[in-house]
Amino acid sequence: MTRKPARQQILLALLAFFGVIRVGDWVLSSMIEGPLRELQGSNEQVQTEIQKYEKALAAARTAGKRIDQWKTLSLPSDTETSRTLYRTWLVDLVAQSRLQNPTVDSGSPASRYGLYRTLPFNLRARASLDQISRFLFTFTQAGHLHRISSLNLSPAGSDGQFEVAMGIETVLLPGVERRQLTRRKSEILASTSLSEYAAISRRNIFGSASGYVDPQEDTIVSAITYSNGRPKVWITQRSEDRVSKLQLNESVDVGDFHGQISQITDQQVVIKTDSGSWKLRIGQSFADVTGVQ
Repeated sequence: MTRKPARQQILLALLAFFGVIRVGDWVLSSMIEGPLRELQGSNEQVQTEIQKYEKALAAARTAGKRIDQWKTLSLPSDTETSRTLYRTWLVDLVAQSRLQNPTVDSGSPASRYGLYRTLPFNLRARASLDQISRFLFTFTQAGHLHRISSLNLSPAGSDGQFEVAMGIETVLLPGVERRQLTRRKSEILASTSLSEYAAISRRNIFGSASGYVDPQEDTIVSAITYSNGRPKVWITQRSEDRVSKLQLNESVDVGDFHGQISQITDQQVVIKTDSGSWKLRIGQSFADVTGVQ
């Protein structure tokens, strides 16, 4: 006859069973899953470090490409070669921009972090806003590694002229053996057309302080008439009550605005300049000219 297990034995067996489960669960979590989690955490840390190194390597490669590009724009490594070449270029730019009474000089080179050198230049001149705008446009368009470090404009009298004091810093990278400046163009300008920046020279930014009257704001197209079937445009300088009656192909000179009349209609005139063609309607001042597309 089979003997039935006592209740105590069943209870002990159940306790042992649950105890084994708990022990097994502890073994699983502490001795197997724990190390696995630590290993997984270590792997994640390793992967993070690898990603950091890969990013640093990519940045180094990008920097290497940039350095190669910058070398094509840098002034020559030899200080005196760079001094002579850049000063000649700067003097030519001053002449092209029609700055008056210019003086250009250079300072001593300075080492930057032991990696490259800079060579400073100083420019002083007298100029109108139109001439200054032309200079800045061409300067920025040039592809040299250079920048304007300081610029001071002081009104000079009441004729719209300014005393200009400008500091320029150029960069000399090592290993640049060229004997000439780069001919590449910069791409940082918003527009490659000088006419897009004409509004700068038309703004009378110092007018209230100097008593200066901007001739382009003061001069308007007052009328368009016909004589023997030929149109004439009336251009009036309001402050002096002076009127010029001009026909086709005649020259127009209003402040820094210089051009030739190329078209006259019943309501507007078109004037051709070195920077493009501009139109004015009756009643508009020369400060309000708009480009002809």
